[in-house]
Formats: sequence, C-alpha cells, structure tokens
Amino acid sequence: MTVLSRLTKLGMAEEETQGTWLAPAVSIPFNSGTKFNDTIAPLRDESMRASDTILQGLSQGPADTTWDVQVNGYSDLAGYWLKGILGPDTVTAGVSTTLAAAAAAGASSISTEESIPEGSTIMITDTGDNPVSEYAQTGTPSGGGPYTIPLTIAGGTGNTLVNSYASGAAVASQTSHAFAQNRTFSTVWPSWAFTTDDGVDQLGWAGCVMSELAIKIDPKGFITYNPKYTGWPSQTESTFSYAASDVQPLVGWAWTITQNGIASTRGLTMDFTFKRAVEAIHSSDGLQSPREVFAGSLEVDGTYKAIFENDTDITLFKQYLQQPTVHTVTQPVLSGGASLAITLSKAGYTTGERDLTATYTQLSMALSGIANPADTGVASVVLKNFQSASY
Repeated sequence: MTVLSRLTKLGMAEEETQGTWLAPAVSIPFNSGTKFNDTIAPLRDESMRASDTILQGLSQGPADTTWDVQVNGYSDLAGYWLKGILGPDTVTAGVSTTLAAAAAAGASSISTEESIPEGSTIMITDTGDNPVSEYAQTGTPSGGGPYTIPLTIAGGTGNTLVNSYASGAAVASQTSHAFAQNRTFSTVWPSWAFTTDDGVDQLGWAGCVMSELAIKIDPKGFITYNPKYTGWPSQTESTFSYAASDVQPLVGWAWTITQNGIASTRGLTMDFTFKRAVEAIHSSDGLQSPREVFAGSLEVDGTYKAIFENDTDITLFKQYLQQPTVHTVTQPVLSGGASLAITLSKAGYTTGERDLTATYTQLSMALSGIANPADTGVASVVLKNFQSASY
C-alpha cells in the first residue's frame, strides 16, 4: 500500500553506551531534505578470468549509516545539536516558583512566592482542570515575600495576562545553557540513537556521532539547523509515541550582530558550519558494523553577506584584525523569548568580495574561528529557553 511521507516519525535519545540503541526520549519535527541511509561499501571482484567482463562478483563490505537532518530553529531541540558538536552544557538555572495568589485575566502584575529579576522572560503554566500557559516579561519586583511582579510585556490588552491562573500555578524564568569545548583524554563523546517509522519500516539507528552542524540565519525566514551524523547500520525496532513540543522556531529577522562590541545593522545572511572529522572505525572484531565512531577536533567556518556601505567590514579582512564577532537571535517574548548567541571571540576573515550583481552593493566574506581562551576553543554558544535540565 502506498503511504503518506508526511506521517513519518523521527525520534532520538542520547546513548549511555555508544552503539547501544535506546528508545526515543525526544520527538523531532524535520524538514524536507532530511536523509538517513544505510551505507554498505561494495567489494568488487574484478579479477582477470580469461574473460571480456570486468566485474566477476560482488560482496558486501563494511556497513554504517549517514544522517543529514534539516530542522527549523526550535529552541528546545537546539541544545542537543550544540552538545553534539561543541561540548558539554553548563547550566545557569532560572527562577522556578509558584503564584502566591490567583491571577485573573487582564491583570498587569502577579504575586509569586520567590522574587524574579527585572527583565526576565517568564512562562506561567496552570495544569489544572483547564490547562493554560503564556509568556511575559517582568518589571521591577517589590515586596518581601510574597513578591509583586509587574508585567512589562504580556499578551493581553495593555500588557496584561490573557488567561486566569489559580494560586500555585507554576512560574519559571529562562534557563541559560552555555556550550563550549571541554575535551580531555577521558571525555566520552556523546552519541545518539535515532528511531524512524515511515509506515513501511520501524528502524533504530544506534551509535550516531555528529560530524557537522550548519546554522543558517536569514532575516527572510526561520533560522535552521542542519546536523549530520555517522553511525551504526539500521536494525528493526519498535515504533514510538510521537510527542513533539509546540515550541516555536526562532525567526531570522530577530538577528543582531556586534563586531568588536559595536552593533551592526548591515548583515544580510550568516551561515556557520561547525565540523569534526568523524570516522566509523572498522576493526578486527569480526563484525560488519563499526567498532566505534570517533570524532576528531573542532573547526568553525562561516560565510557572511552584508550591505557594503562603508569599509568597516572589509577592513576586518584587509587588516586581518581577528576581533570578536557575536551573532544573536532573540525570539519575541510572546512567542517564548528564547535566544541563541554564537560567539567567535577571535574571528579571522579570509575573504572580502564586493558583489555588484544585486540592485545595491553587497559584500561577501568568509571567516573562521581561531583558538582563544575566552571561548576555551574556537567558539562558544549560549542558548536560553525553558528547559531547566542540562542537555
């Protein structure tokens, strides 16, 4: 029977032991262009056998799998991609408290058991008989407990609550997740088990190690992630219950830039590529699948397109200034207020080319991250969202 491709399910879990499949802990919404394939190297017998034919036989060689995932900039999933290529997640927890009193729709402030710092993006959630939630931004707190928290941005008229909440409803501010290189001889590099159900096969793909993560920023669309993996061949597994979150992806128009601490509005697009050379090691273990998948060292490259209205950007290339560059995408508060900040504290620009093919003059540049103590490597990334646990 013909099946509908859009019903395909994709899930993943971080493995405890590389190559040992685990059932999905996370469901992944993915875009067209996502590919996952078994790779079996062909062993061709082309021996000379007094024949006019070259190929005399064909056998299976070593087997592994390759993954190329295309996904929108969902902030709750981003931490898995960043951990897979950069390194461990250092968590700075947000405030987790409850309402000290009921809050009615139209209220311009809330009362909480714990104080919440000014300027925090919060999520209020009521899981009672009528489950509701919403996002808001806070003003200056007052009181000594309970605390009065004014709302400076909220979804109701005049920055007020849209919904009503019972006393005891959960209130949380964002958690900060900082990803940076921290690899030693004893580091066990993370691997992932994927599971797919396309209506024909239900397959598990163990031992997947990330080799590349592309992050694309364009004000005309969502930011996107493109992680790539190498892993074990697929095997039949059970299907799973799909439960993707309703978190909204980051929008490209919310992108801002600073070069050496100075803001720039000239950026048109920015593409980052984080890469580690990954090898599926086939050894003397008598198996067709890999002994292990090993990840090498990190490099970060980028391509930047900007409006060419002065020499500020091209001078970074001409003089090899190697200054800090920070690219930040901050979601509107009412959509969740998540943010992503990518920092290359020592960015080396290797090309600077004028582009005269468009209506207005543009500048195309290539850059690479250079090792530096501020990033403890070539780059660091800070993700802020409402996942309180470490990735």
